[in-house]
Amino acid sequence: MKRSDKLLSLFLITTLLCCTTSCKNANTVPLMDFQEKVEWKVPDPAVGKRPKILFVGNSHTYYNNLSTMFVNIIDASGYKSSVRELSSGYYTLKQFADTENQGGKLLDKTLTEQSWDFVILQEHTTSSLSSVAEEEMFPSSRILDKKIKQAGGQTAFLMTWTPKKGIKGQKPEQVQSDIANTYMTIAEELNDLVIPAGISFMRCTKLYPDIELWDPDGQHPSPEGSYLTACTIYAVIFQESPENCSYTGDLDKDLALKLQTIAAETVLNSTE
Repeated sequence: MKRSDKLLSLFLITTLLCCTTSCKNANTVPLMDFQEKVEWKVPDPAVGKRPKILFVGNSHTYYNNLSTMFVNIIDASGYKSSVRELSSGYYTLKQFADTENQGGKLLDKTLTEQSWDFVILQEHTTSSLSSVAEEEMFPSSRILDKKIKQAGGQTAFLMTWTPKKGIKGQKPEQVQSDIANTYMTIAEELNDLVIPAGISFMRCTKLYPDIELWDPDGQHPSPEGSYLTACTIYAVIFQESPENCSYTGDLDKDLALKLQTIAAETVLNSTE
């Protein structure tokens, strides 16, 4: 078994174990109207001519080379960037915030020795549920956010998506509402950006139920899901629609345009 396969297996096992104890409170969060327009915080200062952007996450980030997709969208849109990724299977922000942890040490060094315009933080799914976020995600987010801002950067939280079938009896809409609420709560507290990829997923499933956004494992994104996420990130960071971008990630042009449009509508409220 390859090392990457072992990490993925550990990630999936960890997810299943955590779900049995930590996701039972998803139904206590009110269901979100995923079609409702939200006024998302915009970058301040606005993105520069060649932004330095760091991705921090786990397999949801490295699946399908999300950061590379994002760079390709930037390039095709006529901009330049410097993008790096620190990701490892099943990692949590708690581990990344722990300087005694191998990944945490590397991130600490990366944040303190280099300057970044934007640092995109992606949390483990179960750690972002309301039943555990106060003890898991929130304290770690505060630690990392402080480091990022001390170095002059902006923090952007990459809101992930519900597992395709929900978690332990909770429907996908309930789980996504819980995840969205958690990301929006900590971002509001810290005055940070939110990249609402999970909401883009829910909008897409309603508009185009035939588009498969999940990998066969039901947890990770399909190429379509990763492309939709990359388009959503682009819309937040650059405050510009990715519609009609020539880079389609090997997807059919019409399919890519649908995903580009959903990202634009979710972030920029570009429709009436």
